[in-house]
Amino acid sequence: MTILCNAIANGALPPSKSLSLGETQLVRCLTHISQRYFAPGRTVVISSPSNYRDVQQELIAEIQRISISPVVVTVGGNIGIHEESNFMDRDGNYIILMLVGNMKSLQAEINGLAFEGTKFTRLWNSEARFVVAGANEFSTLQQKDIFDYLSKFRVYNCIKVNKENDVINEENSRRVNINDVDMDMKLVVYTWFPYQSSDRCTEVNDITLLDSWVISAQGYLTKNTDLFPRKISNSLNGCPMKAVVRDSGSHYTTNYDNVTNSNGRVATEVDGLELELLMMILEQLNMTFVHVPTPEDFIIGSDLTNNLIKGLMAKDVFIALGLLAEHNLVDTFLESSNSYYTLTSHWYLPCFYKFHRRTSLFRIMSLELWIVLIISIVIAAVSITLVARYSCTPEWQGYKTM
Repeated sequence: MTILCNAIANGALPPSKSLSLGETQLVRCLTHISQRYFAPGRTVVISSPSNYRDVQQELIAEIQRISISPVVVTVGGNIGIHEESNFMDRDGNYIILMLVGNMKSLQAEINGLAFEGTKFTRLWNSEARFVVAGANEFSTLQQKDIFDYLSKFRVYNCIKVNKENDVINEENSRRVNINDVDMDMKLVVYTWFPYQSSDRCTEVNDITLLDSWVISAQGYLTKNTDLFPRKISNSLNGCPMKAVVRDSGSHYTTNYDNVTNSNGRVATEVDGLELELLMMILEQLNMTFVHVPTPEDFIIGSDLTNNLIKGLMAKDVFIALGLLAEHNLVDTFLESSNSYYTLTSHWYLPCFYKFHRRTSLFRIMSLELWIVLIISIVIAAVSITLVARYSCTPEWQGYKTM
């Protein structure tokens, strides 16, 4: 637990100002969400702009009252902990408070969470849960912008909590669908679902109303639905996999070949084991391969990733192939897959077995030689016997007569 949280719990910090009804209900709603949907024992990160400090303090106090999870606090994008506190839990739970329409504030908070004084090998784990909340009304377009910005960091497991509104959608000129929400409900919970169809993959086109918070003594969610449902299925509905495939010059990784087609034109074909492996995976996931031109500074021997990262943030690139290894990826934005190709060497040594002394005589020659020797001895013995019995000479007959 951080020093800041202990100070709040012990009353060392000045008490917060009285909150409005909407802010009080927001604190109760977020406390309920953290208690029910956040992984117990995991770090809860609460981030807010400086002018939301009072709401943040009340929320910290409520979470500390009902939970034993450690809490990390950021204000204006600055983490209120020391690096020695070992804040390395990137699979935790995040509550981000923001004012209506202030995307710069959200960007500052995300940047503070991602980069401020911490060292890690990846941004966010897919199990991390994000709650972006505000006591004011947010238009549909503003909420889409929030989800779209989080998606650039590959944050899909997120919800948005804000005051109920019936604002005209500036982009599509249609009203937000909240017909099933009663008039006395003040807070609503939204999310979005990527990879729903080939035209709704990673672009935030629609948002979904999950539940509504009723104002009462303690407050409660009316539908009691799962606020963090599974969003990505085993089939990604033909959505594109935008891949940078740089030329490594080897069929074991990636390779560019110039071939002449039937029209006499020279075309470039990309092949290699890395691409074949990716195509196998995309077939299982029901995704479409899209070849993205390799950035000029990302060629073999350069390994500069600035333009690659820009493409990733703009959703122009999802994956990169071509002789990449973990030690080449110096940027914390990037992470390599496990190695799928290994080269091994085998050493062969003579193996000794112990034989009994009685069997040593028979191991002088092979079995075939022993058989030939025995047959030869038998033939020789038979031949000598026959010669001795039936052979007759005149001299022998003469000695026999005498």
